[in-house]
Amino acid sequence: MDSAYQGRYEPRMFVAVFDDVEQVPPALDALRQVGVSDEFIQVQTGVPYASSILGRPKVLSAVPKYGLTGAFVGFLAGLFFTHGTAALYNLRVGGFPLYSVPPSLVLLFELTMLGLLVASFIGVLVESLLPPVVGKRVYHPAVSDSAIAVFFQTSRLLADEARQALQSLGAREVTEVEGSFV
Repeated sequence: MDSAYQGRYEPRMFVAVFDDVEQVPPALDALRQVGVSDEFIQVQTGVPYASSILGRPKVLSAVPKYGLTGAFVGFLAGLFFTHGTAALYNLRVGGFPLYSVPPSLVLLFELTMLGLLVASFIGVLVESLLPPVVGKRVYHPAVSDSAIAVFFQTSRLLADEARQALQSLGAREVTEVEGSFV
């Protein structure tokens, strides 16, 4: 296959830097009109804006699944410590019931919350600190100075049209970068 032909269609990574958050939704619409799908667009900001403000589809995270799993495991551990130990070590004292609900609720709550917190913490670490599966993560230093970076991946054929569209919408710079999405 001709290498010039292949180079025109292989995807390239670009970044557009904006100074104002109000410029980003029209820029994303322009990228969609050019032909860049949402899965090849990533917006990075120094401020945690809601995805609806930026005109992005809602991003789902696996952290709540970690938390629910941890809460369930903590609840089971609480059941074991409150009722399991009473069943294993059957000790009747002065007419008190073997399974007392009010004191066990405290331990159930505490172990459920402990499991939820520990598992959520682990989930955040897994989602944010693990190295990327392929390539290196993309980042622009201007994000630290309150700018908004829009990374997008497209072919060289559509790149010029995308650059012109973003520069007409007020992008400070539109440049090609190395990297990939995680």
